[in-house]
Amino acid sequence: MKRLFTIAILLLAVGSAAYVLRDVVGGKTSTADAANALPRGDSAQLIVYYFDMGKDCSTCLNLESYTHQTLTTYFNDALQSGAIEWAVVDVDTPETSHFVEDFGLYTKSVVLARFDGETMTGYNNLSRIWELVYDKDAFMEYVRLQVEEARGATS
Repeated sequence: MKRLFTIAILLLAVGSAAYVLRDVVGGKTSTADAANALPRGDSAQLIVYYFDMGKDCSTCLNLESYTHQTLTTYFNDALQSGAIEWAVVDVDTPETSHFVEDFGLYTKSVVLARFDGETMTGYNNLSRIWELVYDKDAFMEYVRLQVEEARGATS
């Protein structure tokens, strides 16, 4: 019984470490600026948020992964220059829970927030991501078109 308990504790520790590492390596951010919906850099015109809440399922992980892959595939120069920022925000924390009301969130979401300096000029909650998540190409095309449209609105 003692050995079984030890194995269970070790598995819990390894699982917790893997979860934390996934967040660090996967580019998760939950900075004070993200918590306040402000761009981190002076040149940011668009923040692409992935709002996380609750437990992650494989579909939820795909929402985040496909969105990030779309950004790095089609908008990598803008990401590198800071014109577009990628922010993964867990809205289950007191510092970030305001996003639920700010953007009318009820589930995990991708939101494009446009900025002029520190002023948010508009946002778009990409409502079709759940409908398209099972077709990666269609999902990525939808996100690409929405980001292009949002960037055009900031010019």
